[in-house]
Amino acid sequence: MAKFVLMAQPGAPAIPPREVLERWAAELRAEFEGLEVVIAATDEEILEQLSDADAAYGVLPAGWHAPRLRWLQAPMANPPLGYFTPDLAAHAVVVTNMRGVYNDHIATHVMAFLLAFTRGLPHYAHDQRNREYRGGLARVLHLADSTVLFIGAGGVAHQAARYLQPWGPRVVAVDARPETTAGGAIDAVFGADELEAQLPLADVVVMTVPHTAESEGMLGRAQFALMKPTAVFINIGRGMTVVLNDLVDALEAGELAGAGLDVFDREPLPPDHRVWTLPNVLITPHVAMVGPDIDQRRFELIAGNCRRLLAGEPLQYVVADKILGF
Repeated sequence: MAKFVLMAQPGAPAIPPREVLERWAAELRAEFEGLEVVIAATDEEILEQLSDADAAYGVLPAGWHAPRLRWLQAPMANPPLGYFTPDLAAHAVVVTNMRGVYNDHIATHVMAFLLAFTRGLPHYAHDQRNREYRGGLARVLHLADSTVLFIGAGGVAHQAARYLQPWGPRVVAVDARPETTAGGAIDAVFGADELEAQLPLADVVVMTVPHTAESEGMLGRAQFALMKPTAVFINIGRGMTVVLNDLVDALEAGELAGAGLDVFDREPLPPDHRVWTLPNVLITPHVAMVGPDIDQRRFELIAGNCRRLLAGEPLQYVVADKILGF
């Protein structure tokens, strides 16, 4: 019998509520006769249960020891910096993430931000709040004549590129691994070293990269200064990849037309941060992945990998490099 530990530390990122984990555990026990499923909430419980576990879901606590561990399911699509500790990188365990679960929901969020700015909705929302009927004063971005640049050419970028096809923009991306991320509805994928060459050409820039040591703070004032003053910036990836104060400086200086932000370098976003006051910024509270079926999708991914683990088959959504974290 294989043992699967669902780690349920209160406050751990992306872990669903206890009642959801209880339902998952019951369904896994019912479906897989050869699988023992336990839920552990405190670090002490987790450390004890991991000692003879074959698989686990969640965030490993400090001091973990799991000599039998063969599979670790991360609860995030892109686990944050610090998830892949040196001990985890050195362990033989295969790590999988949730990157295939959220693509369409996050891509839809990208489209909501993008379309709002193409038709000047932040401007009109401001007028609505002030009961000002001023007519067609907002700048319009015609997508058919535009270039959309994705920083990161993963599943979200490819899904959003498919959604963009009827509007006809040129869609390009930069990625650390362009040779493995090209194709689909993205017209061209460039290496990460081409970022500063591509920024001045884009009308919309969408940040989708995970938070790694290499990506932390990769967009700051110097990069925003390269962008068109008419360009829109969207971040649905990780907040720590962008220097938020530099972005606000660029917006206040008129170096960018607007920004749609779902993630921030500090979360929750402090109520006194000046980004709240900008009329050309749309803010959502890290909810791009939300959908009515998201817990079921997560469960189906976990159940599918449980099936593969018990059958000795390759797992899905494997993290290729536990040092880089993706």
